[in-house]
Amino acid sequence: MQVGTLTIQHLFEKDVLYRVPLYQRPYVWQREEQWKPLWEDLRGLSDILLSGKQARSHFLGASVQDRPSTPPGQIETRVLIDGQQRLTTLQLLLRAFADVVKLEGNVPYHQAIDKLIRNHHPLSTEDYESFKIWPTNADREDYQIVMEGADRIEILKAYGARSNTKSVGRNIPDGYLFFHDAICEWLAENDGADTAQKIPALYSAIRDKARLVVIDLDEKDDAQMIFETLNARGTPLLSADLVKNSLLSEIQDNGGDAEKAYEKYWQAFDKDAPFWRAQIGRGHARRARIEMFLQNALTLLTGDDVAAAHLYTGYRDYALGPNASSPEDRIKTFKKYGKIYRGIIEGHQKPAIRTFLDRLKIMDIATAYPLLLKLFDVLDQRTDLLTEVLSDMESFLVRRMICRLSTRGYNRLFVDLIAMVNGPPDQIPEKIRNSLLTRTAEFDRWPSDDEFKKAWINNPLYENLTRPRLRLILEAMEAALRGDFAETKDVPRNLTVEHVMPQHWQANWPLPGEASEAEETLRRNELIHTIGNLSLLNDKLNPVQSNKAWIVGSDPEDGKREALNDHSVLYLNKRLCEHDKWNEDKIEARSEALFEFAKKIWPLESTAIQISSTAVPLASDQFDASAASGSSAVDQSSG
Repeated sequence: MQVGTLTIQHLFEKDVLYRVPLYQRPYVWQREEQWKPLWEDLRGLSDILLSGKQARSHFLGASVQDRPSTPPGQIETRVLIDGQQRLTTLQLLLRAFADVVKLEGNVPYHQAIDKLIRNHHPLSTEDYESFKIWPTNADREDYQIVMEGADRIEILKAYGARSNTKSVGRNIPDGYLFFHDAICEWLAENDGADTAQKIPALYSAIRDKARLVVIDLDEKDDAQMIFETLNARGTPLLSADLVKNSLLSEIQDNGGDAEKAYEKYWQAFDKDAPFWRAQIGRGHARRARIEMFLQNALTLLTGDDVAAAHLYTGYRDYALGPNASSPEDRIKTFKKYGKIYRGIIEGHQKPAIRTFLDRLKIMDIATAYPLLLKLFDVLDQRTDLLTEVLSDMESFLVRRMICRLSTRGYNRLFVDLIAMVNGPPDQIPEKIRNSLLTRTAEFDRWPSDDEFKKAWINNPLYENLTRPRLRLILEAMEAALRGDFAETKDVPRNLTVEHVMPQHWQANWPLPGEASEAEETLRRNELIHTIGNLSLLNDKLNPVQSNKAWIVGSDPEDGKREALNDHSVLYLNKRLCEHDKWNEDKIEARSEALFEFAKKIWPLESTAIQISSTAVPLASDQFDASAASGSSAVDQSSG
């Protein structure tokens, strides 16, 4: 192993191809975190040089490189074990710089920069050997478009974008666009220096003052082990990249074709980075979606709860365990479950199943996903049986949510239920139902009708449930009220929860005066947040209702009832408008009436027909992307 400090000139000016190995992650650097700080550093160096002062060297980090043997006469090739993000970014920067300099008509500097982004080796046998960097498979198409396009306009045209577009939603072209625009803006600034001075300053800042620590490996160094050591401890590299690395290395070591295995079974994970690498979840649980998928898949495969913080360790334990299949079978399995997982995230074609999945996300029970992967795999062709199982699961989860029972045991519960998904498919719903019905512990029992009713009527659900979960309940009530003869069962989304008798009732809602003020105030305050006093309104009508009285004696049109009757089309509110007065007795009676619907939607022993006849289909595009808005749940359970 040799360590040295090299300028960009020494890295790129000679003919050399830096090849990114198959197991590396795609290019993931972005504007705020990496491009903008790099540009500000290089611009600062350029400004110092323009002032005539001596600028210190600027270190960009490290690059670990392996040097495989190269046949005589062929271009020197180095394998980037670490540092591909930095070197790729530098190439995008230099390509953008070259295009801007060309626009300025500065031929000498355009030719000089071209030497830093193009190889001109006379004995090259492959077209890609003209590049300084040859990225991993998932990035090659984007990289070629950027590096071979005539100019910014042609590159944008390749993505079907207009000439003034700032971003096309893909990291490699977006990096080029950022640097192109940043350099143009800097050159145009009226700061006492003209373009003829700025171009040489920026060229020198990049070529001579930017440096990397380069670690050259020799034949005694294990490149794979160094890669894992560098990237397995707290760096932005995903555990999924380490899993891919391990799988492909095993396939190669066993005499298989790692390149073909990657293209057939793993490439989709890298190719569709906007989906698989999207950050999902909240706070400390926020992670890339592919990490969440692998956690669920490994939990399913191992039959044990795999911790998110030790995902790669969990995979290695599985791969080295007695039940592990061959690396080829493992990578095939990940592809299969990845396709199922994506289908779950994006929604199911059957409305009843899609409704369950949407409600599950709102309830934030991601610990169920290992079981779902197994169910969707085994019962893919039997949606009738799948719907029956999901109906039972929804009843189990909603009842426990209303009864305020703990979710802490769900990890173990759903892993245990995976064992029920075997044998003849026709028996699976009954096996899972019986398993749920026989559980009696606080953390895994299915609440009875009596317990469910008591919690439904008495618990202050407005205070106990998050707004998305409370909307879930009220939307289900609305769909149930519409029945099978309504023109549509689709309930409008993004409605707000409204108290019929307002929280601040003192001004317009006098107490009955039939008992002491203290007793009546206590009773009212206990009932005001219960389900019987809650409804749904759109965000325009809700503020108008505010603290109005139910009916205003002198002018009934000013009351809350009249406004509901005039403007709301919801069955929940039409039923409310049938009442001439609204008080504590009405709230209790409505809670009882709504419970009869709740008991049918979420029965103790659910059936497929009930979930399909009362479900509220939710938009598939709100399945997991709207966690930030609170209208849909995240991919991982917070317990």
